[in-house]
Amino acid sequence: MRRFSVLVCHRRFGKTVLSVNRLIREARETQRPDWRGAYIAPLYKQAKAVVWDYLKHFCGKGLETCDVKFNETELRADFENGARIRLFGANNPDSLRGLYLDAVVFDEVAQMPYRVWSEVVRPALSDRKGWGMFIGTPQGKNALYRLWRQAQRDAGWNAAMYRASETDVLEAGELEAARREMAPEEYEQEFECSFSAAVRGPITGGSWPTPNARTGSALCPTSPSCPCTRPGTWA
Repeated sequence: MRRFSVLVCHRRFGKTVLSVNRLIREARETQRPDWRGAYIAPLYKQAKAVVWDYLKHFCGKGLETCDVKFNETELRADFENGARIRLFGANNPDSLRGLYLDAVVFDEVAQMPYRVWSEVVRPALSDRKGWGMFIGTPQGKNALYRLWRQAQRDAGWNAAMYRASETDVLEAGELEAARREMAPEEYEQEFECSFSAAVRGPITGGSWPTPNARTGSALCPTSPSCPCTRPGTWA
């Protein structure tokens, strides 16, 4: 890790658990009585659904030794030493304006506009010389790709990529099953961290056959009128 680190990781790598625990460790070990950390997900409700439970669990909520207080309304963890971790959504960047930060994690950066980092969060780290961590799985060439390329060029940044074929986090049999059930470009993007895999549109956009209005069945992918973007896939 360096002050700014970009980690491009395959699905189910454990990147959210990794980053939550890094924030907790920093909060517990800081010598600053007013240390502030932020965890930013693409959507506020996503932060609440995914990250909030992790944060409470790894802080030790429910254990007699837990010294952290949790504010459910603000999705905030207050530590006994004065440190604080709070969750945010990139869909409301104005909620971050005016804050100072010692540490920030961007989760699923590919789903966020780059300006949340450049216009809002980067200035909030300046006077405290805070660190930033960007994690995600590729979804084309967007904010994550831009940060990844910057991290490769800048000596003060760290760029790391973790492909499923290299980490052994997931069993080989499970990866092989996923490979059979997914389109090649989907597998390359989700498990091999390819920025150039051409997965088109949203989850269903251009990837699934459209039912025939007359028969109710999917159109043949070899037909000239077939909307499928991968001829032969649905034969």
